[in-house]
Amino acid sequence: MTNEKTLINDLTQGSVMGRLVRFTLPLMLANALQVCYNLVDMFFVGQFAGTDAQSAVSIASNVTTLMFFCFMGIAAGGQIYVAQTVGSGRLRELGQIVGNSLTLCVITSLILMLAIPLARPILRLINTPESIMDMTVNYLVICTAGYLMVALYNGLCGVLRGMGDSFHPTLFVTIATVVNIVLDYLFVAVIPWGAAGAALATVIGQTVACLFALGYLFIKRSSFGFDFELSAFLLRARHVRVILRIGAPIALKNIFINLSVIFVNAQINSLGVIAVAVTGICAKLQSLMQVVSQAMMDGTASMVGQNIGAGKNRQASRVVWDAVLVGLIFAVVLSALFLLLPYQIFGIFSHDQAVVSLARPFMAVCAVNVFAGALMAPTMGLINGVGDTLYNMGVAIADGVVARLALSLLFGYAMSMGALGFFLGNCLAGFVSVLGGGVYFLLGWWKRRGALVGAQEVRHG
Repeated sequence: MTNEKTLINDLTQGSVMGRLVRFTLPLMLANALQVCYNLVDMFFVGQFAGTDAQSAVSIASNVTTLMFFCFMGIAAGGQIYVAQTVGSGRLRELGQIVGNSLTLCVITSLILMLAIPLARPILRLINTPESIMDMTVNYLVICTAGYLMVALYNGLCGVLRGMGDSFHPTLFVTIATVVNIVLDYLFVAVIPWGAAGAALATVIGQTVACLFALGYLFIKRSSFGFDFELSAFLLRARHVRVILRIGAPIALKNIFINLSVIFVNAQINSLGVIAVAVTGICAKLQSLMQVVSQAMMDGTASMVGQNIGAGKNRQASRVVWDAVLVGLIFAVVLSALFLLLPYQIFGIFSHDQAVVSLARPFMAVCAVNVFAGALMAPTMGLINGVGDTLYNMGVAIADGVVARLALSLLFGYAMSMGALGFFLGNCLAGFVSVLGGGVYFLLGWWKRRGALVGAQEVRHG
């Protein structure tokens, strides 16, 4: 197995905290750089194209994020399947699992691209102001047209994370981010293409990341038995069944949550461009909070997946506790920045004083919400790592469909708090997931799950 070691990193050995930190730090950087895509778009559009264009990017991003989660679920299914297979030590069919995961990501992206003609009706459905409709449509169509490369790139990164490699996905997104920044300046500041220019820069950057990832896997193909022949990409029922069994609930979970977010944002959209701009900036800043939480979730899922595959439940439990500790440390730091520097942070993204003046209460909500992510991510990662993603989906329905809608309408309409009320309800709903994940972990339900999805399928397949 000497060849496998060049690409596969065993996450079941050594200090749990040491492994967790070494594995998740690159993921945090990768997530931060991924967030930079949207933040850079918001920055350049806000500075050089104005509030209208900034609002267009914000509204369109709600829709693109919803679509993005569809193939991200498939990528996550591939990641967990690979992790459990690696942990079990059964690598004979790893190449086929990788190929099937990538094929499913591509198919999903092609299906989503069929929605391009529906861009304008979808945007009208969520109360997009007519004054920015054309700009919003252009941004949405360009981003959607680039989903093939985006889906393939995320599928490749999921496979690498499942193998215990968090470094190379970070390297690829670093390159892509540099490309995106350069092109954002060119297409928005130099060539005044506004929101459309920002979308084009993002798509090109993601394409570059995809090509680098494909090149790396091609060079290292012998390390895990992936030969890039057509047979590796042909869908096999047993692999598709596992990937979808894990990935589909993850996709549906994120879709449920994002649909509720879109509904809430639709109410905000009806309040005017200023409200949209303020909440759009907050949404991007919330993405910074998710840098740590998403890294903890992905890192925990990979480490738990490998440890579950290896039959090391005690180590899997330790991973969760250590992830909670790391997440809380970052939460304290981020919340302090949001509370101490609200106007300065808002001022980075907008010169409109009507927007900046509303910073303090919105940033206070962000400061509270950061703790929800810190507590939720490790347990959700555990649930994903053991393959019990249906439970995660159930929690998401309670979080996104029930709590988010109820709380947003309560604060936004019933208590007449307007955009702030909708944003507050949106954020507080995340604590439902904290409760659901905490119960699952602390009561030991994950131990009774007992289904080592990847390992079982490889054994009996």
